[in-house]
Amino acid sequence: MQPTWVGVVTAVSLAIIALAALAVAAAVASTALGMRAALRALRDLAGPALDDARQLVATIRNEVEALAATSSDLRERIVRAADAVEARLALVNALLGGVQGSVQSTALGLVATIRGLLRGIKMRRLNRGRKKR
Repeated sequence: MQPTWVGVVTAVSLAIIALAALAVAAAVASTALGMRAALRALRDLAGPALDDARQLVATIRNEVEALAATSSDLRERIVRAADAVEARLALVNALLGGVQGSVQSTALGLVATIRGLLRGIKMRRLNRGRKKR
């Protein structure tokens, strides 16, 4: 048999351990409630900032989409303008080709006429020179 004081010490020890466990449980519960309150306060403080950040992201997304649409529209306009310029340059090239042919024909005719006039003047001078002798 064991002495009676062992049972008393064991009972007191178990009571102290139980009280310590209750104290730890109370501390954990208190900490959990404190954390919960801290998280609520953080949510209350950060909530408007998160909403503002979401609005900012949405605004930036809309602006980027609008910029992309504008860029696409501008690119299409530039391509259409380049096609129109190319078509007009082809017309101008064809017109210049026709004008060049006309100018060449006119120049050749003018040169032939000037040569004929110069020959006529030369012949006339030669005829005058023979008559004076």
